Amino acid sequence: MQRLDYEDILKIYKLISLNYSAYNISKLMNIHPSTMYRLIQNNIQIKTNPFNQNINYRDCIHLTECRHKINRCPKVCVRYQKYLCPKLRKFPFICDFCEGKYYCKKEHHLWNPDQVYIKRVDRLHDSRTHIRLSKKELSVFDQWLSPHIKQKKSIEVIHSVYPEMFPVSTSTVRRWINKTRMTVRRIDLLRAVSYHLKKEYRYIRRGNPNPLIKYGHTYNFFKTYISLHPQASIMEFDTVHGPQSEKTKLLTIFHRKSHLQLGFLIPDLTCHSVTKVLDSLRTKLDSHYQLLFQVILADNGLEFDNLMKVSIDNNTGEALSQVFYTRPYRSGDKGACERNHELFRYIVPKGHKLSDFNQKDINFIFSMINSYPRKSLDWKTPIDVFLKSYPKDILNSFSIKPLPLEDINFRR
Repeated sequence: MQRLDYEDILKIYKLISLNYSAYNISKLMNIHPSTMYRLIQNNIQIKTNPFNQNINYRDCIHLTECRHKINRCPKVCVRYQKYLCPKLRKFPFICDFCEGKYYCKKEHHLWNPDQVYIKRVDRLHDSRTHIRLSKKELSVFDQWLSPHIKQKKSIEVIHSVYPEMFPVSTSTVRRWINKTRMTVRRIDLLRAVSYHLKKEYRYIRRGNPNPLIKYGHTYNFFKTYISLHPQASIMEFDTVHGPQSEKTKLLTIFHRKSHLQLGFLIPDLTCHSVTKVLDSLRTKLDSHYQLLFQVILADNGLEFDNLMKVSIDNNTGEALSQVFYTRPYRSGDKGACERNHELFRYIVPKGHKLSDFNQKDINFIFSMINSYPRKSLDWKTPIDVFLKSYPKDILNSFSIKPLPLEDINFRR
């Protein structure tokens, strides 16, 4: 069978929640039971009770018996045996769907499909980064290439003249140099000072406490829906962050067809703040809301957990939008939206406080961004493309105005 993707892992989690047996799940998913056992047991996250951490051997199976004999547990006890709930000794080996989970004081064994998928992707990436050359082959290549690089010759130029000497691509050679696997160092590269190594993204999203809310709304379902409704209007949701210490965030909404992007300041990164923006847009757009927000594609941030609930009309029960979520940590699933943030970062660099701006400032910034011609739009502006399909009243309700090119300035 093929490698399990995110939808497969989420489906296994859904079947576990429905009390399917291991045999039935393996049969439905066309995998061997041992494969599923490893998938679950190797990715269990153990969460201990903070109250137990301050007391020695709180989780010992002999705790009740020892209470009648001694006043305090010794620092080292040879009788210590860790307590394990009988339910964890059999499939599915986790506490996620146990009815007594919320009042149980013992350690919890949790299994999050999002984290499982991310770990599997990381392991796959790491398995493909090892050097496939022998030590002797790498040494010969290093001795030949390093003198050329120390003469300040570009790796790409050397490759264009001696392609037969390169056992790997030029980008792989650069990674080897960055990881100090060759004699030459990064400082010896021609433009090493101009291009800095990318730092790890410091902001880490919290895990979703209920991954099953996305079941049936994942990226594969999105692709299936778009193939059946190719003319649907797609709005991509994302957030832009300032310093880590700042609560104020920027909610961005990107119209995939026209590349029109909107920005809304929100006081914090919660579902309530995003819901408030959508309620405001629904009031402003009225009947145009359902026309424009036919499909919503968002990432896996907790601030977007209520999108499905908000996209249902409370009076009629009608679904105003079809909501879908990207795969965890796959920014390419809505790459145009992420790419468009670069223009915003020209004006507001990373680390700059978003609280220094008000909504009027943000509207002006996005008026400049949406008035900037794009090669992908045949050198037309997002506003021009948007107005070909939608009335100008919608644009006015967003407080976005077309600006001449001479009035656009991306310098702070």
